[in-house]
Amino acid sequence: MNENAFVVVFPSVFAKNKKTLLINNIKKILKINNQKISQITRDDDLVVIDANDPVFASSAINLLFGVDKIAIARRVENKFDVMVSTIAKIGASLLLQGEQFYVKVEGHSSGYLPKDAEVAATSALIEKTTQMNSKPGTEEKHDKLIYCFLTKKNAYVSIFMDDGHGGIPYNSQGDKALCCVYDELSAISCLESIKQGFDVKIIVCYDDSNLHDLVKMINRILPRTVQTDVTLDFFKIPIKQRDAKSVQMAIKITTQILCGVAKLEKIKRVSLPLSPSRFHCGLSTKM
Repeated sequence: MNENAFVVVFPSVFAKNKKTLLINNIKKILKINNQKISQITRDDDLVVIDANDPVFASSAINLLFGVDKIAIARRVENKFDVMVSTIAKIGASLLLQGEQFYVKVEGHSSGYLPKDAEVAATSALIEKTTQMNSKPGTEEKHDKLIYCFLTKKNAYVSIFMDDGHGGIPYNSQGDKALCCVYDELSAISCLESIKQGFDVKIIVCYDDSNLHDLVKMINRILPRTVQTDVTLDFFKIPIKQRDAKSVQMAIKITTQILCGVAKLEKIKRVSLPLSPSRFHCGLSTKM
């Protein structure tokens, strides 16, 4: 990566009015991962990070909720000729022999249409890749997407792009939810609670047979809480077998533990182990 490579964060639709909180979470997670940054700025709806190591910085940021897409991109002025030549140059460096490409330009344009830029950049890229046998594809069928997003002042030409996890920034609800992790479904419910913007307190209910698996699940959840220090409470459940009756007993015991901890620590919301589709209707049960 050269000095013109920036990490560009596209906030999710639910995070666009919470960009200050999203930026604070970005700063926290980069600090936790020992990633140094020179500057974080806003450019219209985008959050732009000047990081020493864009690859590792983008990987860390993409653990967060509230992100629709994240890109490592080169920034140039939002001028038609400059943008088109930059798209062609970067596109030629990204394409491999015989690949089909598709140029996509979105965002704010003045004096031209994004479609005009797509056509001009596609033509310029064809000229640059004549020896590579690369050809333009369609939006539905292509090997490589050459993406450019336009703000009022700048154009960001993507070198690498990845999808984010959506949702809203951590703790944007300003409320705490209690989560109990004891199997895969409960771990998903905990992640959904974080995705919905709650500050979660996690308790772990385990037996001797599944502790190792639960630790792996927790290890995937913790980075998304954007905290340097996390307190976990472990409760051992005396269940030896994995039949239907034992699972029902585990649910009963963990529910009792959840209610007890919630009352003790005065937490009003408890996240229940529901199917992910249920979170479109409601996230947690209020005590």
